[in-house]
Amino acid sequence: MAVAEELNFSRAAERLHMAQPPLSVAIRQLEQELGTPLLTRTTRDVRLTDAGSAFLQGARATLAGIERTVAEARRAAAGELGRLRIAFSWGARFVTLPALGQAFRSSYPDVHLRTEEMWNSRMADALESRAADLAVSLCAEIVAGVRYEAIRSEPLIAIVTDDHPLAAETEIALAALAGEPFVMFPRELAPRLYESLVGVCRRAGFEPQIRSESFHASWELGVLADVPAVALAPESVMVNPRPGLVAVALSPPAGRVETAIMWREEHDSAPAAAFREVARGVFAGARVGE
Repeated sequence: MAVAEELNFSRAAERLHMAQPPLSVAIRQLEQELGTPLLTRTTRDVRLTDAGSAFLQGARATLAGIERTVAEARRAAAGELGRLRIAFSWGARFVTLPALGQAFRSSYPDVHLRTEEMWNSRMADALESRAADLAVSLCAEIVAGVRYEAIRSEPLIAIVTDDHPLAAETEIALAALAGEPFVMFPRELAPRLYESLVGVCRRAGFEPQIRSESFHASWELGVLADVPAVALAPESVMVNPRPGLVAVALSPPAGRVETAIMWREEHDSAPAAAFREVARGVFAGARVGE
C-alpha cells in the first residue's frame, strides 16, 4: 500500500521507517508469489499495473477489516460487545430490573440482553450450568461458589384489600396484623425470602397464619384482592398496584429486603462486570421513590 500510494520507493521507505533495498526485495517477493508484476518501474517513475490496482483495493479492504477486528476485540474486552443472560426474581421486575436495563442500555447499546424470570431456588443452578450469566435476586439464596453483591435495599410494606379495616391508615404497626391470615411466597421456591418474612412477623411478636395460596400466583392471576388475607412485600411491588389492593407503610419499620446480583467467578465476563458496575451507580444511596 505504501509503495502504491506514494509511487516512489524512497518516499514509501521513509513512510515505513525502513531502508529502501529491503522494501524493493519485499515487493519483488510479493510479485513472485502472485506470479504477476504489480508495478512497472522506469528510471523516471513507478506505476501500478492493472493487477497492482486490484491488489491495492484488496489490501486496503484487508487492513480496514483488521482495524475493525482489533477495535471490536478491544470493545469486547471492555464489555461493550456480546450478550448477557440475566435471571431475575419476580420482585425485581417492578423497579430494579427496568432501572438496570435502561442504564445499561444507554452505556452499552451493543450488548444484547436476554432476561428470564426465575425462582430464587433455581438461580444457583442456572449460573452453574451457564443458562444465566447473572441473576438479580430479591433476598438471594446463599450457595457455595456463587458471588453476591447487594445493589439496593428497600422497606417492607403491608398489602391489604381496599375494604380492609386498616386500608385507610397511612401507617400501621406490623403487630396490628397479628391474627390475620397471610399469603406468602412459596417456601420451596424462595426459601430465604419466606424465612425472612416469617422472621419479621416473629420479631413483631406473633406467628403468622399462612394460607396455602401463593402471593406470587395470586398477584399474577389478578385474584389477590379476592383472597381474605394480608401480605408483606417490598415497597417497589406497589409501583404498579393491582386493583383492589392498598399498600400501607409499617411503623416502626419492620425490616428491609436486599436485592443482590449473583454470579460465578469462573464464568464471569466483561459484559457481566460492566453490568455490575452500572448497577452500583444506579442504586448508590437511593431508595424506592427517590
